[in-house]
Amino acid sequence: MDMNDVRFRIAASRRILFRQGCDSQVGGHVSERAPGEDAFWVTPFEYFDETTPDRVAKVSFDLEVLEGSMAASPAIAFHAAIYRERPDLHAVIHTHSFWASVLSGTGKPLGMYNVVSVLFDGEQAFHEDDGTHPSAEGKVIAKALGDKNLLFLKNHGVIAVGTNLENATVDAVSIELAAHYQVEMERTGATEMPPAEVRQSKVLYEMYFRQNMWPALLRRLRTSDPDLFDYLDEV
Repeated sequence: MDMNDVRFRIAASRRILFRQGCDSQVGGHVSERAPGEDAFWVTPFEYFDETTPDRVAKVSFDLEVLEGSMAASPAIAFHAAIYRERPDLHAVIHTHSFWASVLSGTGKPLGMYNVVSVLFDGEQAFHEDDGTHPSAEGKVIAKALGDKNLLFLKNHGVIAVGTNLENATVDAVSIELAAHYQVEMERTGATEMPPAEVRQSKVLYEMYFRQNMWPALLRRLRTSDPDLFDYLDEV
């Protein structure tokens, strides 16, 4: 197995999320689309920091296990629905991270209180469950997300999606940080960044920050989670 293997990358993503404060207990999921198939790779219920590549399985859009071994959680149904509705997406991450969950409970959108938040300017949607359908109803969640890349679930958590797993992971980490900044800065009476600065910074953060964060986070895992790298056939 090498570092490009989807099973290693999903395990690495989950370890990164845990280390960066996005712990979701045994809930939350990280998935990646299986190219050319109506299927995706994902893990069962477990803590993010205990995931290993051998725990990653491939399931169909109908949640049939195709490779690996797992009891497919009904909560991953919205991953399948999002992949069906958004062929442009190749990764879906759902977390119950603390500050993003706090912000979701307020019903407020993610404001531009810190430069990291500019990644999500114009990219977010909001969903409040009214109790008339299962909370993980795939079609409802996919419709709420629409063409955005970030969906806040009221009193629940957040869903980040992306064209690749690396970017989606960086975004999930950044959402948690941006939400923390917002909650604390609103408490002090701080104001948001001017729109012109947001537009300018978004271009730079998409070009440099997002692209360089994944390799940086992966390097840190070698120290914090050396057991993960035991799965690699490295010389």
